[in-house]
Amino acid sequence: MRVHRDDGAVLAGKILHASHKSDDAAAARFRQEARIAAALDHLNIVRVHGIETIEGEDVLLMEYVDGSTLARHIACDAPLHEAEILAIARGIAAGLEHAHAHGVVHRDLKPANILLDAHAPQVEPKIGDFGMARGSSLGADDASGPSLGAGALAVLGTPDYMAPECLDPLAIDGRADLYALGCIIYEMATGQPPFVGATPHAVLRAHRDEDIPALPDALSLGLASLVRALLAKSPGQRPQAAGTVVAAIDRIANGGVAVLARRIDDSATRCALCNTPLVPGVAACMACGQALLRGEPGRASVVVTGPGDVGDKIDSDLRERLCRWLTSQPDLGLDATKALAKQIPRLPFTLARSIAETQAMAMVAALAELGIVAETTSRHPLMLAPMRRKAATMSGRVGIVALTSSAGLLGSGPGLVSALLVTVGLVLGTTLFTARRVTKASPRVAALPPALDAAVARTVAALPAVTSTRHRDALRAMIERAAMLVREPELAGDPAIADELARAVDAATVAAATLERLDRELVGHRLGGETRAARDRLQARDLWASRLQGVLAQLDAIHARLVHARGSARASTSVDELAALRAQVEALEEVQA
Repeated sequence: MRVHRDDGAVLAGKILHASHKSDDAAAARFRQEARIAAALDHLNIVRVHGIETIEGEDVLLMEYVDGSTLARHIACDAPLHEAEILAIARGIAAGLEHAHAHGVVHRDLKPANILLDAHAPQVEPKIGDFGMARGSSLGADDASGPSLGAGALAVLGTPDYMAPECLDPLAIDGRADLYALGCIIYEMATGQPPFVGATPHAVLRAHRDEDIPALPDALSLGLASLVRALLAKSPGQRPQAAGTVVAAIDRIANGGVAVLARRIDDSATRCALCNTPLVPGVAACMACGQALLRGEPGRASVVVTGPGDVGDKIDSDLRERLCRWLTSQPDLGLDATKALAKQIPRLPFTLARSIAETQAMAMVAALAELGIVAETTSRHPLMLAPMRRKAATMSGRVGIVALTSSAGLLGSGPGLVSALLVTVGLVLGTTLFTARRVTKASPRVAALPPALDAAVARTVAALPAVTSTRHRDALRAMIERAAMLVREPELAGDPAIADELARAVDAATVAAATLERLDRELVGHRLGGETRAARDRLQARDLWASRLQGVLAQLDAIHARLVHARGSARASTSVDELAALRAQVEALEEVQA
């Protein structure tokens, strides 16, 4: 409804439908929208003035936007041109940046809640309908920021635009709104949301499990990469702040690329146990915690001896399992794509040579978990009894075949000598062939600097205490960014940067473990903060979560500055990056103290 004020202003009025007036939850959300949205004042957010009683009716008064919704625009005109997509997306991201800075998470961002002003000189989207919004802080009260509000810990939203973590109220923050923005950009470019299903549950399952659908070829590389980053399944893999998205869109609109932190892509080597992409240089899977081996040089060999008898071919299923395991161990430096992958070797056979004894023993233990029997030796593989038996058996067979095929030469002395020499040569060759390994050396991933490598090892050791997927994802995001950042040409070899990144990883590990503990303590309790003790616990959780996200955002900002420095041909030093990162780490350590 339109409301005409005495001063000539025209406002929009929103009232509860008659069917909802007796619904306490709907009435609470109505009042909540007025309370939360009234604190927001931004060009890209519908201005809310509060609730007034007009002719006996409670009316939520807000800015009147003369235009249609983005949902209608998409239905009539999609796919939209990239320039318009960028303009609309930038406006939404700018509005989210303002809302998030004021402690508000929208939770129901979708095209139907985006208004387009028909009279604005340029595209001007406005975010409306904060009825499902909540304060980003779980422990805030009205004095310190927007409190949770009605239904804040219920699962709410429109399935087409809900991030995978939205089923867990404790996991929701501003990054869920950024995921919804990714869905909206995808819909503007294609005409439909990225994930569809026959039921709401099917749609939510698709958000969680299915790969991001292909984007139109007409989209620029920059916009496509931005959409993929926004639609990452894990919050830690997305841009950490709406301001980062605004900056990325500005670069794309000016013909550049989105400056987003690089992440491990789907083509990366995957863990043999959980199939999660591995972080290069990290000696463990950050999802399941499986330790990865490193190929340290030494004098030991690893020989596969079973299951089976000497001369038997290894079971084909075991061979496939072994190949997958070797592929998932990039730091081991063993390539099984040729001899082992293309043919089935006979038992026993040499798997690795010239590696450290500790690594050889670790390989034997890992192979045992796969159901493969192996032995390690510091001598030549032929010194092992099973290998000698195989060599003798194979050599005997070859010798008989060689002598039989040379029967025509045995009639004369020279022919006999030639036949014997051929036979001896074949026997010796077969013996040496028996001892050759079925893998070849492959390039190893460069190890992390010692300080960072040690910090990552401490994180891996702490993983058993961090069982929540979302907290493990946060640690993975931290280590992934640190491992990539420390290899940037401008920062590589700088021990101060490596030390500071190590501190950041250690602080993140403490934060994740603390969040895990606080979440466990909150299980089974009401989360509205009814008591002072409950509110204190929630506020502590807020601090840990926000600081951890802040360090992730700082690492992204450092990467963006490095890329900008390259593009502007400006000499780059690590001084500014180091100071900014140190400030974030110290803030997190203050929370720890």
